[in-house]
Amino acid sequence: MPRKTKVAAAETTETTAIVLRVAADHATDFEAMFQAEELPIWDDFTRRGRFHEARLVRASGGSEQRAGIQDYILHIVAADHEAHEEHDRDPRFQAFLAKAERLQPNPPLVWFGDTIFERRG
Repeated sequence: MPRKTKVAAAETTETTAIVLRVAADHATDFEAMFQAEELPIWDDFTRRGRFHEARLVRASGGSEQRAGIQDYILHIVAADHEAHEEHDRDPRFQAFLAKAERLQPNPPLVWFGDTIFERRG
């Protein structure tokens, strides 16, 4: 039976879900750049406990697929909102973002908020 946990208010994490829409003909470039530039930032943030989980998923299906676009789901569970803001202010991320935005013909879809329930297998 899956474990059900209510996160206590004092321990509230922030979950971010972003759909990145990358030009399909630049998907390989995006993934290589992400691996080289963003993963070291994730390593830093997870090592310091600022990120609890971080993943990038190459979407292979979905309700809003478009020709010529490779969608990615970015999912982060951060220690709190300040950890999210700390990441977004990081000069390494700012440099990566400037390059990554040029590969995205459409702006990303972004949601974030306090985690209130979770289940893990």
